[in-house]
Amino acid sequence: MTEKTYSALDCFRMLCAFFVIAIHTGMFVSFSETADFFVTGVFCRVAVPFFFMVSGFFLMPKIAHRFGAILKIEKKFCLLYLGAIFLYLPLNLYAGQYFFRDVPSFFRAVILDGTFYHLWYFPAVIEGILVLSILQCFLSKKGCFFACLFLYLIGLFGDSYYGISEKCSILNAFYETYFQIGSYTRNGFFFAPVFLCLGWMISDRKYRISQNKAKILCAVSFFLLIAEAGILYSFHLQRHDSMYFFLLPCMYGLFCMLLVPSKTVSQETALLFRKLSMIIYLIHPWVIVLVRMISHLLHIERWLLDQSLIHYGAVACISYSLAVILWKIQENIQKKKKRRKKYFVPGVKSI
Repeated sequence: MTEKTYSALDCFRMLCAFFVIAIHTGMFVSFSETADFFVTGVFCRVAVPFFFMVSGFFLMPKIAHRFGAILKIEKKFCLLYLGAIFLYLPLNLYAGQYFFRDVPSFFRAVILDGTFYHLWYFPAVIEGILVLSILQCFLSKKGCFFACLFLYLIGLFGDSYYGISEKCSILNAFYETYFQIGSYTRNGFFFAPVFLCLGWMISDRKYRISQNKAKILCAVSFFLLIAEAGILYSFHLQRHDSMYFFLLPCMYGLFCMLLVPSKTVSQETALLFRKLSMIIYLIHPWVIVLVRMISHLLHIERWLLDQSLIHYGAVACISYSLAVILWKIQENIQKKKKRRKKYFVPGVKSI
């Protein structure tokens, strides 16, 4: 199958964009904090690892052992990240988040945490690709996976398992030192590489499992993930809720399960979902601010803000609508460029 036939991946990528909105709006928080934790803090947490795996699946086979290709894709992500930084600079200034006030703050924001709360994905994917590209120069795919798994375990004890490492003096000293540099271990050094590597490995058919095995693995590991998260949540061990041990087999099973050509979704629709999912991810925090402004102006905070499910629905619908509008504008610009190239004759000035 070619890249365009993996329509199930693009459909799930679209779904993941709405999972991210759910996380950032606290979809069920007005009903129950516990319910919201299990929905947005566990179930919806598959979104970003899935984005990393898709990148690893499609990009790593093309750029592995190719220095020029690595630089090209890194440049692409860097430019996208730079654009996103400027897009959210007004909100940074409004919120008093002056990440550029000194060198340590600038480093922390731009390199590790992201300059806005959802933008951490871009430095993470940039650094994750860099880490994996360095590792693959010295190790096999399996070797890269185990190296990335080791990094993930380090991150794990600075995230969901922080309460355990906090009780060990040596580990506590290590993480306390690290947290003076970065706010989270959920970044491009500890979090992203293992999922990029999983996607890269699955791009090779010999590392895949059958659909039946994938479904069983995904179901079993997902229930174990819920149990793991529930125990950590109950004992208040979490510093953050992005990294879990059973998230790895769950994502592996889920990704293999989605590697089937869809009979109901056309290639054009799948390609549209691929583009819209990234736009939605980029713009939804601005939409959250927009919805808050509208609710205050119309004095409907009770419904639009206090009711978390309605708040989520409003943000999701507006984000999708704006994404479609922006996509159509982009398509029209590209069509105009193609027409200009078509009617341009080299050496002849246009009239």
